[in-house]
Amino acid sequence: MSVARMLVLGMAVLLLAGSVVLARPYEQSVPDPSQGYKWQEAARKFGFTDKGIEVLARQKVLVRDETYKQVFAPYIKSALPLFITSDSLLNAYHVLYEESVFRLEKANARKLPNLLRFIWTNLQTADKDVQGSAELTRRAKVRAQIVVGTALRLLGDDSISPAPEEAAAIAEEVQKVVAATVKDKPAWLGTRGDSALIAIDYSRYKPRGFYTKSAELERYFRAVSWLQSIPFRVAEDEELLSVLMVASTIVPKGERPAAEIGECNACLAAYREFIGAGDDWDLARAAAVVQAGFATVRDGQLPQVRREIDKQAAKWGSPMVNDQLRLPPLGSLQVASEPNFRIISAYGTPDAVLFTRTTDLRRFIERKLPTGLDVAAALGSDWAREKIAGSDKPQVLKAIDETKPLFKGDGLYLEYMDCLKALLAKPHPASPAFMTGEAWQAKSCQTVLGGWAQLRHTWSLQAKQSVTYAGITMVPPGFVEPQPEFYSRMAKLARRTEGLLRQGGAIAPDFPAMAADVRAVIAMLEKNDVLNLGGRAIYKDYRKDDEEIISFASSLMQCLGIKADTKDAAKYGAEMMDKLKALAASLERGEMPAEPNLAMYLKYVNIDLAPLWKRLAEVSEKLEALARKQLRGEEFQEDDNLDLRRYGIALGGIMLYAGNSYEVPRDDAPRLADVHSDDKGEKYLEVGIGRPRALYVLYPYKGGEVLCRGAVMPYYEFPSGERLTDEQWKTLLDSKDSPDVPDWVKPIIGPGMIKPVAPAKE
Repeated sequence: MSVARMLVLGMAVLLLAGSVVLARPYEQSVPDPSQGYKWQEAARKFGFTDKGIEVLARQKVLVRDETYKQVFAPYIKSALPLFITSDSLLNAYHVLYEESVFRLEKANARKLPNLLRFIWTNLQTADKDVQGSAELTRRAKVRAQIVVGTALRLLGDDSISPAPEEAAAIAEEVQKVVAATVKDKPAWLGTRGDSALIAIDYSRYKPRGFYTKSAELERYFRAVSWLQSIPFRVAEDEELLSVLMVASTIVPKGERPAAEIGECNACLAAYREFIGAGDDWDLARAAAVVQAGFATVRDGQLPQVRREIDKQAAKWGSPMVNDQLRLPPLGSLQVASEPNFRIISAYGTPDAVLFTRTTDLRRFIERKLPTGLDVAAALGSDWAREKIAGSDKPQVLKAIDETKPLFKGDGLYLEYMDCLKALLAKPHPASPAFMTGEAWQAKSCQTVLGGWAQLRHTWSLQAKQSVTYAGITMVPPGFVEPQPEFYSRMAKLARRTEGLLRQGGAIAPDFPAMAADVRAVIAMLEKNDVLNLGGRAIYKDYRKDDEEIISFASSLMQCLGIKADTKDAAKYGAEMMDKLKALAASLERGEMPAEPNLAMYLKYVNIDLAPLWKRLAEVSEKLEALARKQLRGEEFQEDDNLDLRRYGIALGGIMLYAGNSYEVPRDDAPRLADVHSDDKGEKYLEVGIGRPRALYVLYPYKGGEVLCRGAVMPYYEFPSGERLTDEQWKTLLDSKDSPDVPDWVKPIIGPGMIKPVAPAKE
């Protein structure tokens, strides 16, 4: 069950009983410095020390150790004038974006087992089309079955029956993948000394990001990551023949169902419009080789196959991101020393290419891990270029400049990067003077890298990770960060994202997901012997069952009008099970139940994301208009001020907080993603965000300065000895061992204000 669903479970029941009244926005307003207002007095009321006031007076921007559970919190009922930041809008985009991709991945997780079973079934006879060495054919088939069979077992599929040799190898690989701790090179992949591939870093298979939310998604993460990681090298006869066998299973032949083949091909390129092209040659490209006339491979024909692949290589392109523990190719700066296929290709992002280049030990001896500043510099930040340190700085900057063209182009990922570029451009001439200072440039760089880290968090599985080789005017309630071009690009990005998500099926009601949730309730009740225990069955094994399923089950009982009958538990249990099974069946047919209360509840449980994407675009367009007014020195109108006051509430709604649920936000804002590993697989570069922090700004107004408050998303990057989940990151963030923010962020941090603290309460 998704995060969005849990957020509205309680709210939905309230909505069934009647309407919810929205809270009135807090009536804050900007004080007038010409009428005796002094910002220093306001600062002292909010706990600023003399040192803090001194720093704020000098740089006009300061982040304090006031944290919030969600970024919209400081904009609701604020006792200070508002300062709406680009950070807040970016965070709202990412919450909505991740929920949307989460839904797409849940749908893909349901499809993948069937697709792999289809491949496995056809793989059993794939060797019949091979004419030549029986031993070579046998080894190639064994390799193919180990790779596909391991993925199926990782998905929890026990229906396949591999031969003893394959079964033993599959069991061993599943054990290592699930443990996600060792670095090893299995015998079937080749001996340790036979190629540049040193070992597999099995920690790459550890589920991270939103994939830890359910056992199904954890299994899906492991299986997809596995299929992305195993190379089939073109230069090796066994490996080339093996991938051609797998590819032959998705080539139309005889009565082979076209629907399953279409599903396979769609799965291989599911996120091309979102992230870009796959970085490796995938199964679809291997299938193209098969269809080009090599469905039957004979003795001596493999060299001809290689020549055909060579012809296609220029069109396909070479991998630009190294994701393996391997020796570097010799004599050039290419990424891989030999062409290879993967069953599924991870998507190549420009930042991953950048990291591959800025940590290439053939150019930089000591640079084992990159830094987020590499990304900021590639996006055009001169300030970030100055902050990049080390004796290799000139060569690093050259590598960054060589990669800059990759950050331009079509696709949602690059459109998002284009939004971030707007925050690094020179400020508008009418902008406040502090926006050209050191502190503001540090803030802008943090905003950009915090947004980038959230994007990589969403694509923690699908994006390839790089590895180092080895009307009536009135007083306004606040101000908008004057970045009109950024808001304009964000509005276009929101509309573009919504369109792609609609095409992908993330916007429409997810009937299979709703049906699966109801089936989970049925399974829980059957396990707890509901027919004998009646109403007590829901709570019999409460500690062992998922709290979300318990809550969902209780709400369904209420909506279905099922009342507990303590005298006749069997009758109560039978009625409950009959209605739940009928509901599940109707949802599986794509039908919403006729009962109004139940239909309303299910719609709230499965939040319609389309209006939220539309609202995000509208809010972005409104902020653009306000920013332009602000830069022109125009006064805000009454509706402008109302929009500013309601910004926090609007942002909460976009971030999946229905009704008044924003009043009790969850403490789940911290996000972390590992984006690069060193040459030994011993250290991983973790990038992420902490809890939203209070940002104080002295904004020029009527000949003086006004103390305003907004929120920023603090950016962190640090090397870690293990790949961390979001829960592990949150625990670390609150511990005495919490990592420090990067040195370049510290100009905007007040003295002694970088320690982890509990979220603020207002």
